[in-house]
Amino acid sequence: MKFMRSANGRNAVRCPLRLVSIVLGVLFAVAGCGGGHPPSNSKAADPKAPPEAFPQDPTATFQGDWPSPGTEHDPADVVALGARLAYAYDQDDVGITAFRLDNGDVAWHTTAPEGGSVAQAPRLAGNTVIGAFATTKAGAGTYADRQGISVIAMEAGTGKTLWTREIATGSVSDNAAGAAVPHVVGADARHVLVASYEQGFSETPPLSALLDTRTGRVIWTDTDFKGVDLEASVAVGVRDDGDLAGKSTSDGRQQWRRDLQLGEIRATDPGPGLTFADGTTAGGTLLIDAATGTTRLDSGNTSLLDCHYDGWNTTICAGADGSGNATVWAVDVRTSQVLWRLPDASTNRVAPGITSAWHGVVYAHADQALTLDTRTGKDLRTNIGVISPTMVNDGYGLIYDDSARVIDVYRAAEGSVSD
Repeated sequence: MKFMRSANGRNAVRCPLRLVSIVLGVLFAVAGCGGGHPPSNSKAADPKAPPEAFPQDPTATFQGDWPSPGTEHDPADVVALGARLAYAYDQDDVGITAFRLDNGDVAWHTTAPEGGSVAQAPRLAGNTVIGAFATTKAGAGTYADRQGISVIAMEAGTGKTLWTREIATGSVSDNAAGAAVPHVVGADARHVLVASYEQGFSETPPLSALLDTRTGRVIWTDTDFKGVDLEASVAVGVRDDGDLAGKSTSDGRQQWRRDLQLGEIRATDPGPGLTFADGTTAGGTLLIDAATGTTRLDSGNTSLLDCHYDGWNTTICAGADGSGNATVWAVDVRTSQVLWRLPDASTNRVAPGITSAWHGVVYAHADQALTLDTRTGKDLRTNIGVISPTMVNDGYGLIYDDSARVIDVYRAAEGSVSD
């Protein structure tokens, strides 16, 4: 394994707002995205609850041989963030590594037996970390090699293996593992959704599997379904013909199916109960009701490139309007009502670059790092320093440096780390 444990002096904000069009199969996010959300409620924003400011220099840094993130360089594609530990794949000594947020040291590393290719990041569901690994079983005689998926659940604090489940995906006629790599779409206390497919056009059919989080039992598999979002009762995915569909988490029955004329779909999870779908010709960016498949919000001529769920009841979506100017929308995840928009010419306010959101607070950057109230859009603090984190919990802010392939950890200047 290759790990860097010493902090460094990098202090530039590394996650400006992305305003380019994205042609991408599927992206996911966790720590508020990718399934397994904490329940949303009506709790009002409390700017004292999450971190309000960060030091100029990182308090810890860690690096590993983890998979490259997607086109948006989403840090949730690299690491799953817990209260005191962060979890990432290791491609050298294939397995999962847990890093201590307070000093960057390795808390534990567990190797995945026969594990091969990995993609994105493990997923954290309560006290369980779940990873998915591509495997290849060597054939003999007239029997071809067989490709499979190994799904492993580990105790979050210790790395102890709780269960392992092998899922066969088919033969490999050329004795190569192929380009389809599995990843954990989402995980919660009851279910784990795993998907394996090749990005872009492929003649290899996708495969998605739903497992029981507690036991690893396979509830259903589907070879015509690219899973993109996991909710309590429904798994959402894209069928081979391009239709978006919802399948019951209890028995795999199709609950709904829609032809959204998606073209090059980009689908993510913007928060509980919602699925984000872009690349449509039937309208703008859509927020879809995951349980019914109905449209909850259509952004029209505004392209919302990504959304940051704050863990309570608001998702902050950033993108560009029809003229290509930066825009920010705040959406209530329960009602899909747009709470506020920026820019606002009437108050001479611009749209900042959004980096993350957590428990009622938006972290952003304009002329400097600042915070806003998720429910009102009001500036909370405009002097939080130079750091606007791309991932946040109650005690730390993280910034992923894509060029250096490291994660800098900043301990909150105020408040304490929750248990």
